[in-house]
Amino acid sequence: MYYVMTDRERLVSFLPPGAVAAEIGVAYGDFSQVMLDRARPSQLHLIDPWSHNEASDHDPRGFLDDAAGKDGPAPAPAYNEGGEKIYRDVCARFAGRSEVAIHRQFSYRIAQQFPERHFDFVYLDGNHTYEFVLQDLLDFGPKVKDEGLIIGHDFFEDAYASQHRYGVIDAVHRFLHRSRDFRLACLTYEPFQSFVLARKATGFAGQFFYNLLESDVFIVEMADDQAFRYEEKQYIRRDGQKRRIPSFAP
Repeated sequence: MYYVMTDRERLVSFLPPGAVAAEIGVAYGDFSQVMLDRARPSQLHLIDPWSHNEASDHDPRGFLDDAAGKDGPAPAPAYNEGGEKIYRDVCARFAGRSEVAIHRQFSYRIAQQFPERHFDFVYLDGNHTYEFVLQDLLDFGPKVKDEGLIIGHDFFEDAYASQHRYGVIDAVHRFLHRSRDFRLACLTYEPFQSFVLARKATGFAGQFFYNLLESDVFIVEMADDQAFRYEEKQYIRRDGQKRRIPSFAP
């Protein structure tokens, strides 16, 4: 495994252009824009319900417009005013971008509509609780090509993560134990780390690793299982400023 001393914005610039890709968890589309600008995919599927709840059978609005409603079976994401505004803003932001397809649906519902081994890479940044992260990994792992990548956000453990019930590290660990064919290939160095999973180091994934190794980014190689010891420690300087120290100590 490589511990890569850079952030996710630069990391995606090492992805080969022309990929078929998906982002799970879009929010305002800020990182979607980064991927379009730096990774330059030929297709980017943006998947987000823009709602925390599913519409009930008694909700006549059910809230998907006609086009998005074809993306998955009912129940659809429940209507909420804040989510509706963000969704419309994202649609406007990427209007005219032929490579972008926006799917207003829950990831576990739409996964079945993509064929096996379809994506060169998938970026996971949806619900961060253990159950949902594991479900996204199990649903979209088979949708990634043999030489593709799964990339995900917020691989960290601290007081904030515990307070918000983050379970990314545990879910990735469990997925790797169950899948057997993926391995943890990279972690980024940043407050909210991204992880990279790969089956092989050839093809699309191989080109990504080649681009990364040819760059000037500082890289530390470490045993794969060390990543699951990760926690963030802090040192308080004499001036009161906090210094972040990523720790892989047992």
